[in-house]
Amino acid sequence: MTNRKNWSLVIGRWSLVIGLLLAAAHCSVLPALASGETFSLVGHDLQIDVDSRWAGCGQGGYCPVRVRVVNRGPTRTLTFRIAKSYQSIVGVRQTIAVPQNAALAITLSVPMVNFSNSAEFRVEDSSGVLENMKHSVGLPEANVAEVGRPGLLVVAPGVVDLQPFEDGATTFRQTAGGTSAASTSGGVYHGGYRTSNCVAIPSNSLPSSWIDFSGLDIVSIPHSELNKLPKGTRAALIQWTRCGGTLLVTAVGEVESASGASAMLLAGDSASSGAWTWTEPKLADRDVAQIVHQDTSGGVTTISTPTAGPGEWSREAMPFRTADIGFGKLVLFRSEPFPGTAQDWFWLLKSVGGMSRWDWGKRHGESARIGTSDFLLFLIPGIGGVPVVMFLVLITIFAVVIGPLNYFVLARRKQLHLLLLTIPGVALMTSLLLFGYTIVAHGFSVKARCRSLTFVDQAAQSAVTFGRLSLYAGQAPSAGMQFSRDTAVYPIWPENEQFESGQVDWTNSQNLTSGWLRSRTRTQFLTVGHRTERGRLEVTSPGPDKLTVANGFEWGFEPLVVANEQGRLFVGKSVPAGASIDLKPATEEELKEVVAALQRHPLELPAGLASAGSPSANFWGGPPGYRRGMYYGYGTASWHQHESMMELASVRLRSGAVVPGGVQAEYSPVPRTFYGLATQTPHIELGVPKVSEINSLHTVMGRW
Repeated sequence: MTNRKNWSLVIGRWSLVIGLLLAAAHCSVLPALASGETFSLVGHDLQIDVDSRWAGCGQGGYCPVRVRVVNRGPTRTLTFRIAKSYQSIVGVRQTIAVPQNAALAITLSVPMVNFSNSAEFRVEDSSGVLENMKHSVGLPEANVAEVGRPGLLVVAPGVVDLQPFEDGATTFRQTAGGTSAASTSGGVYHGGYRTSNCVAIPSNSLPSSWIDFSGLDIVSIPHSELNKLPKGTRAALIQWTRCGGTLLVTAVGEVESASGASAMLLAGDSASSGAWTWTEPKLADRDVAQIVHQDTSGGVTTISTPTAGPGEWSREAMPFRTADIGFGKLVLFRSEPFPGTAQDWFWLLKSVGGMSRWDWGKRHGESARIGTSDFLLFLIPGIGGVPVVMFLVLITIFAVVIGPLNYFVLARRKQLHLLLLTIPGVALMTSLLLFGYTIVAHGFSVKARCRSLTFVDQAAQSAVTFGRLSLYAGQAPSAGMQFSRDTAVYPIWPENEQFESGQVDWTNSQNLTSGWLRSRTRTQFLTVGHRTERGRLEVTSPGPDKLTVANGFEWGFEPLVVANEQGRLFVGKSVPAGASIDLKPATEEELKEVVAALQRHPLELPAGLASAGSPSANFWGGPPGYRRGMYYGYGTASWHQHESMMELASVRLRSGAVVPGGVQAEYSPVPRTFYGLATQTPHIELGVPKVSEINSLHTVMGRW
């Protein structure tokens, strides 16, 4: 009996050990998408509290690591740093002076631009890293295999049941928005541990810059919590919404009467909020035949019929209404929507525009964490990269001249001793020739091509700019690239490349100090910026067939199209900055000329480059089987520039439809709007001070 007990005890212990090892291995396969934790570091008269909890960022954006420091010692200068542990990441640092007995808060915004998600938080002073002042930090992992898995941030003081939301998104993804039967194959996540892409945090953990929300797809906050937020944080939320996010304001009461109050709270002025147009959801969009549940392994485990639940939204009145705010969506809920049912959330996700609205890669037309074949669609004309053919020709001539020809000539002249002089002399001349050819071909300056779209909300004095930048630096600036804190910068990589290394210094601005712009290397970025814009078009209508426009912007327009209060279009072929001119109703021929102007310098492959298959693999020399999905072992999800908010808005613009936040192909003029091509760069950050622009196209649209 004793032996049996001993053997049972041994077996039990080994079973426990094996179980723990298997669990640890299982968890190490794929860290959680909704990542992060809270921790504190104490020492050196400092108490430092760190909160890295966040969601989204699977395809790009910035992950905010919030830091609060209390200094009980003398005044000192400290550097807070996010650095690599065993994986390459973008290193982030910020240096601040911390007075004695002061409590300060900063946010280290980490650009999520590669696969790595393991980092280390460090505190340094002039002598280096402080002892016991470092801690591991988990960042959001890359989601490069699954389209339509929204990153949701819920502002709530306690635990929130987010499973119905996850099931609603999975159902939408698996049924193509309710248009097909659910399938247990296709569109599922790659194997490994898989947890929620949603997180709930209290309002005091929110950052105060819009780019810190840039990696999210949806943010939900109760109206009462929104009202309590500091003005800067509330402004960050509406700026993020204008830049393409979807903001849910919940528990507002009667949405019809609350729309004005909530809009006023967010916009800060009645003129801007009064221009928002509210729409009710369609009851038919609520219908879905099957509900799909996806477990933590990534497999679809349950397909069921929709059923009512205790948290189901009321059917007596429409539970929410929506409005387009710039490039984003604002949704007001009568009551608290959580937990709801999967069918409820399916309805909401369909009502706000589907995956084109709440998938990060779809909205931006790329994933900042992987390469894209669209890289070749936006090259700088005349920049062919390294002139390999010419270099090979020169090196071949050099080898022939310095070897056989040199020896033959000197041997015939019986002066072989001169080889000691001719060999280094020819080598020096060849080096100077190669160097000179490089200078003549591309020089040391920075060349750029920019394609931008700016939406101006004159009533709110707000401007949002999407810009695609293509840069080529003969010599990379020693100071790196400089952007403001209100501009999100996402690198665009060739298909088979990824981010290698780089640094960001937030001490004074957003300084991309290394690794971002390399000498003589094609480099591309997508930038999204929000700024205050006080320039405006003053439009008056002396009669039904005449408009007078005074251009108060710092740039001119060639051409400019203005829709009057009835939606009738008027055209001005040239409207200089500061000028006031009269416009006449547009003719069909004039509108065709405007459309042709908007289509100048399109996204297209360089001449002579085959368009079949994957162009970038052929261009960059990769073998046919060398593809992102096959090489890295991930799925085949991809995102393209023509799907982005920027390009979709540009397409609608050609018919006069100034509706940047929509996802439908609306082709009718919108009253009290304008659009045209700017004759100068309209306050767009290119990252470097001196740039020669080639084939740039700057489109500006807005409401007057």
